[in-house]
Amino acid sequence: MKEIIISILLLTGSLFILIAAIGLLRFRDVLSRMHATTKATSFGLLLIVTGVALYFLTVAVFVKAVLVVLFIYLTAPLAAHSISKTTHKSSKRD
Repeated sequence: MKEIIISILLLTGSLFILIAAIGLLRFRDVLSRMHATTKATSFGLLLIVTGVALYFLTVAVFVKAVLVVLFIYLTAPLAAHSISKTTHKSSKRD
């Protein structure tokens, strides 16, 4: 049962990251691409890291998984904000 849950988490996380990559290729403007990559990739990484933490079930892996998820969820919005601000400023000059 544990292996099935881990497999579902890993496959679903991989699917979300694949969807983010397809969105990066398909969308035309920077803001749409940014939305696809930050939202889907963050959730996909959350699922994958959760699956890995459940697979190993050690305190060290759990702590590292929490730190990775925290880092991703703190830095992805900041990076997206910086990119959107730069895009907005550069589009005003044109």
